[in-house]
Amino acid sequence: MQSRIKSISNPLYLNRQKTLQAGVCATAIASIFILASQTLAQEEVPDDRSGRDKVIQMIKTDTPPIIDGIMDDVWSTAAVVEDFHQTRPNEYTEPSERTVVYVLYGERAIYVGARMIHKNPEDIIAATMIQGGSLRFDDKFGLYINPFNDGRNGYYFQTNANAIRSEAIFENVSDLNRDWTGIWFSGAERTEEGWFAEIAVPYNTISFDPSSDAWGISFQRGIESNSEDVGWTSVNRSTNPSNFGTAVGMTGMKQGIGLDVIPAVNVTNRRSYDPESSSTEIEPSLNAFYKFTPNLTGALTLNTDFSATDVDNRQVQLTRFSLFFPEQRKFFLQEADIFEFGGLNRNGKPFFSRRIGMGPGGQNLNLDAGGKLTGRIGRWNIGALAVKQTGNSDILDELPPGARFIEDSELFVGRASANVLEQSNIGAIVTYGNPTRDEENKVVGVDFNYLNNRSFENITIEGRAWYQKSDTEGLSGDDEAWGFLLASPNNNGFYGTLEYGKFGEDYFPALGFANRVGIKQAEVEAGHIYRFGRGGWLRSFENTFELSQISDTQGNVQTEELELEFAKIENQRGDQAYLLYNDIREVLIEPFKIADGVTIPIGDYSFERYGVTLNTGGQRPLRVTLLLEDGSFFGGNRKTAEFRLDFRPSPRFTGALEYEYNNIDLPQGNFTTQLVRLRADIAITPEWAWVSTVQYDNQSELLGANSRLQWIPRAGSEFYVIYNGGWRENERNSFDQLGQSATMKVGHTFRF
Repeated sequence: MQSRIKSISNPLYLNRQKTLQAGVCATAIASIFILASQTLAQEEVPDDRSGRDKVIQMIKTDTPPIIDGIMDDVWSTAAVVEDFHQTRPNEYTEPSERTVVYVLYGERAIYVGARMIHKNPEDIIAATMIQGGSLRFDDKFGLYINPFNDGRNGYYFQTNANAIRSEAIFENVSDLNRDWTGIWFSGAERTEEGWFAEIAVPYNTISFDPSSDAWGISFQRGIESNSEDVGWTSVNRSTNPSNFGTAVGMTGMKQGIGLDVIPAVNVTNRRSYDPESSSTEIEPSLNAFYKFTPNLTGALTLNTDFSATDVDNRQVQLTRFSLFFPEQRKFFLQEADIFEFGGLNRNGKPFFSRRIGMGPGGQNLNLDAGGKLTGRIGRWNIGALAVKQTGNSDILDELPPGARFIEDSELFVGRASANVLEQSNIGAIVTYGNPTRDEENKVVGVDFNYLNNRSFENITIEGRAWYQKSDTEGLSGDDEAWGFLLASPNNNGFYGTLEYGKFGEDYFPALGFANRVGIKQAEVEAGHIYRFGRGGWLRSFENTFELSQISDTQGNVQTEELELEFAKIENQRGDQAYLLYNDIREVLIEPFKIADGVTIPIGDYSFERYGVTLNTGGQRPLRVTLLLEDGSFFGGNRKTAEFRLDFRPSPRFTGALEYEYNNIDLPQGNFTTQLVRLRADIAITPEWAWVSTVQYDNQSELLGANSRLQWIPRAGSEFYVIYNGGWRENERNSFDQLGQSATMKVGHTFRF
């Protein structure tokens, strides 16, 4: 392999390689200097600003409030919180609007009410009226809780002036997984002075330590007309479990038996056209969750159905490596934070739940049975997952020639970590089973994750180190992977990241995600944000650059890239614009088929690309995102245009139109890629909605439609009618229908 690469290198590329390597070293030294100088130069964060030392003396109520948005007399006995500060754009400054929060707790739930004062109530933005919709660009109120008060994990519950619920769970301390869902309740009402919100979070929905009377807690308000966020606590413009305040005096909470039983039934009619066939199936399914203790939950799934899961957004494939699609299925998202490992979010994940219950083409497989145990005991976080899956015969028939996919497999994942130091943890993971092949596979790994945002003002220090070893039947080479990261991900001033990883040629996490092995990878990122005050037109000015190098395990370069995002400006309305520059080197040691009839030969390729990005503020009824890029590409030229239009003419009708276009001119041939996606959401009422997505891309020549009528009368109860259709483009530039299905699903959560 080494000699082949040398034979296609020339002095120009070798000089360029040395220059980039020198740049990587210089940038690494600069990044370490930035991190070290910030660590040594900064003084301790004053806790009266961050809010970490804030305490709420909780008050218990025997009369739970009715969650309807009307702030009645029950709230007169609540603890009151008013000392909010701005977190965005100017942290710790006075908010433009007043916020008053009321907090109570009872035997079965924690209750929060909030008065959002607004000088101009007509400016309140509440464009989302569909349960499960994004509240990113709406006025909103959010409750953060960390029931273990350990500074490492927690939940986020958010609502808008239409009482739409949005929730998330924290992963890796500061990352929010917004695909997580839980049962809780909200109410809201507009008033002459602004709007009211009420939230009730049942203890059945969360895990907590019954021996502790203190929870981590915080609150946040979004004022979209000003592009402003207001918080009770924050550090470095971020609110996460590491900087929550504390709610004390909570005792006598009850979860009942702690059992959730969720029966469901779906009736599906499928029809195929080539060859023509039709079938109707009635499939019952059952999910059950039982809390052995308030902080230890067991889950059981039988004949699991994922028909109501959102369809994946298609992606254009112009690389040699597998694409990554996030998990969206509820069963796997329950306490998914416990299974996170080493902060890895792409290549090298030892466990990626989408490997379970999905076929090679993204088709749903039958999960005959699955069991899960997750929770926290003292300083330990534990998780275990066991699943038996069965491949559908029709899916197996669709495999391309030579492809292998086993019909039945038994799979297991175990994860444990212990909280150490003030904000860090050390842990281990093991996986067993191979969902795609007959060969046995297991992976073991250990990791250490360090976090410190308490020692220095507006400075966060992160460190991660991890090691994995896979054992696959038939593979006996280098099956180890390891890496580390040092970062200071600040939201003001300088920030930087230094990361390194090595993945052996026979490293294979069958239950994880690894799209590139047999490599050594180094990445360095550094940047600076300057934030202006309130008076001017500009809000911030930012410049970022990133250097990365990927080589094989012998040190032969495969990929080098210098990426610049510079002159990034944001105004006080949230509009953004910035310039892009990429200097890329790709070394191909085998031909790369990039499109039908177009194969890029072995070679050492260098190309530069230039671009501009524009984003308008999210509070606008029409929000535009535009990317334009041009430059060389594998010895030819590539022009790229990406466009997204979010339109919100009224809360009852919202939608988005996305278009991605690539015009690629190579010596081996020319081709274009096009991807179009249209989403339209119609809110009949907050309980009834019709959600539709249509996607087309000319790489697969497939047109897909997914339409879902949903009725969610209350959290935990759901009724869906779902239509899926697929068409393939023919030579006449029209479409032939491949198949369609219609599913009716009914489910309800019974709590005991």
